[in-house]
Amino acid sequence: MAVDRRDWPLMLAAGLLGMALVAVLAVALLGRGAGPAASGGVPAGSTDPTTSTRTPVELWGAYEQALSAAEGRMPDAALVSASTQWQHPDEQALLAGAFDWSFVFYSPEKQSTLDVVLASGMAQVVKETQVWVSPGVLGEGKWRAGPRDALLTFLAYGGRPFLEEHPEAVVDLNLGPGEAGTPVWTIVALDVGDRGVLAVSVDAESGAIVAGGS
Repeated sequence: MAVDRRDWPLMLAAGLLGMALVAVLAVALLGRGAGPAASGGVPAGSTDPTTSTRTPVELWGAYEQALSAAEGRMPDAALVSASTQWQHPDEQALLAGAFDWSFVFYSPEKQSTLDVVLASGMAQVVKETQVWVSPGVLGEGKWRAGPRDALLTFLAYGGRPFLEEHPEAVVDLNLGPGEAGTPVWTIVALDVGDRGVLAVSVDAESGAIVAGGS
C-alpha cells in the first residue's frame, strides 16, 4: 500500500520515539530511576533540581566512550547511528546540549548490531542483535562537531514557534545515513496530546535541509 508523503513526519516520529524507548529503558537499568529519563527540559511549570548539577555531554566525547564499550565486544564495531531526546524542552534547553546519548554500532564480522547507551558518564552495551542485511555506517565527518547547527536550523525552520505552541512536546534527534549514504541529522518534535508534529532533516556535511520544516 502506498504511503501518503504527508504522513512521513508522524511515521518518522513514531520510529524515533521507539528508538528512544530503548534508550530510556536502558537508562533505567543503569540505576537512574531517581533522575529524568531523557535529556533536558521538564514539564511546563515545574522544576527539576537534578538538572542544575548535570553537565551536558558533547557528542564526540560520548561517541568515543560508546565506541570503546562496543569494541570490547566487537573490535570491528562501526557507527550506524546516534540519538538523544529532550522532554518538554524550550529553545535554551535544546541548545544547551544533551545529557544522555544512545548509539548503534555494526560488526561486519559478527553480522550484528550493538546498542550502547551513555548515561551518567558511563557507557554500557544494552542490546546485541543479529542482522541479515548490512546497515549503512558513518565515517568521520563534520557530524563530529555535534548537532548544534542542525538544531539551529530546526529552530529557524518552524521549530521555534512549534516549541512555543507545544510546551509538552518531546524532541528526538537522530544522526544516521541518509538516502545518499551521507550523514543526516533528523530532528522530530512531537506533541502526543494533540498529535502535533514537526520534522526537519539536515545534511550533516553541507548543512542543507533534506526534508521537512515549515
